[in-house]
Amino acid sequence: MPTFDGGHYFLTAVVPICTAPVKDGVAVTSPVHALRKRLSLLPTAAETPARGGGQSPFARNKRNHFARFVIIDDVAYPGRMGRNTLWGRVRGDDLVIAQPQDHLKCPFLAFVVDFDAKSGADAERDSYLVELWNTMGQELREIFIFCEGFKSKVTDAASFAAYIASCQLETTMSFNDYYADPPVLPAWPGKIFLWAGVASLLVLGLGLLGLFVPPLQSWLSRPFVLVIAGVVALIAVILAAYASIMAAGGKPFPSAPDSDLPSVLKALHLRRTFTRFAIDSQMQAAGTDAASAQKLYDDFAAFVAANKPNDIGAPTQAPGVIGI
Repeated sequence: MPTFDGGHYFLTAVVPICTAPVKDGVAVTSPVHALRKRLSLLPTAAETPARGGGQSPFARNKRNHFARFVIIDDVAYPGRMGRNTLWGRVRGDDLVIAQPQDHLKCPFLAFVVDFDAKSGADAERDSYLVELWNTMGQELREIFIFCEGFKSKVTDAASFAAYIASCQLETTMSFNDYYADPPVLPAWPGKIFLWAGVASLLVLGLGLLGLFVPPLQSWLSRPFVLVIAGVVALIAVILAAYASIMAAGGKPFPSAPDSDLPSVLKALHLRRTFTRFAIDSQMQAAGTDAASAQKLYDDFAAFVAANKPNDIGAPTQAPGVIGI
């Protein structure tokens, strides 16, 4: 399933931006300019909890892994289409005349987000969008107010979910980097199709021998029937193998262990605090006397008691914070 993989839903929505002038305070400007200004004011992430400076509204729920807004003003011009200049000269092509170019009718806002999900079902997507609206509805309204149809279609969380779903594109190049070890995948039953193909070829071969080897014609009374049966069976095996491969490729990878956001945040917290513990405990680790060993043992016990490695809830790193 392209949009869902490894326990994560990869949502991509491309929303058309209005083109009629709008008022931004006392000034009249274009919607894309006002939207660009609004996005520039949106907080991203705090480097540490103490840094301040605003926290991303996406950090208000613990399902968001990554989120991004991108304004697409127009498609990129790749340059003239290459062609044989000699043949073009013969045909009378005029290189001064510009070739046709593709352009967008309006700018678009791309909304891309990776969040925890149990499946790739539409209901899973809609439940996330409802939760997103309930946690940062004001910020979403201030962003999408410049997009086509938002004012008339979105009044609550459910209508916002339907609005984004109507602009969704299939995600076929998802990125998932939480696998510490290669995922355990079921083996493809290739031997079944291999032996079925061999059997089909044997039937086909017997039929061809019966047709072209006269001594065998008396033994194989209807070789033409064997040829047809062998061809039909071989085609059926090839089609079944292709369908099986495509079905297996369409299945999402299994979720990586502890790859949901609360587990990732807990792991980041433990990595940061244990690094500090290792630095502070170098003297005890280097000691060879019993007192140093006991001190290291006691300090590690205190570290485990304070940080609770088996408790995902607390203490942990806050979402939207780059822990240092």
